[in-house]
Amino acid sequence: MINFEAFSDAMDGDDDMMSMIIELYNEEHGNDIQVIKDKYASSDIDGLFHTVHSLKGVLLTLCEESASEQFETIERLCKRGEKPSAELINAVLNEMGKVNQQIATHALTN
Repeated sequence: MINFEAFSDAMDGDDDMMSMIIELYNEEHGNDIQVIKDKYASSDIDGLFHTVHSLKGVLLTLCEESASEQFETIERLCKRGEKPSAELINAVLNEMGKVNQQIATHALTN
């Protein structure tokens, strides 16, 4: 989940900057849940690595920790050429759903 208080602190309370980063997340990563599902289903380990690496960076900027930590584990496994477990993928996708809901809710209130 995104820690909006920490995110705001990191952006020095600049709501415009926060909105820009959230908009960038939506544009660049809004469909990543499906992308991850597809890459996992096709055993595209290299593609999975690149997707989660990029997504992890944006999530860290948003001060999100849970999915970021799970993506770190997935990244490490993919780097070694190992396919992550279905349980790990399902857990991180569930967390991403929560993050996407937070972002949608935040966008509606701003």
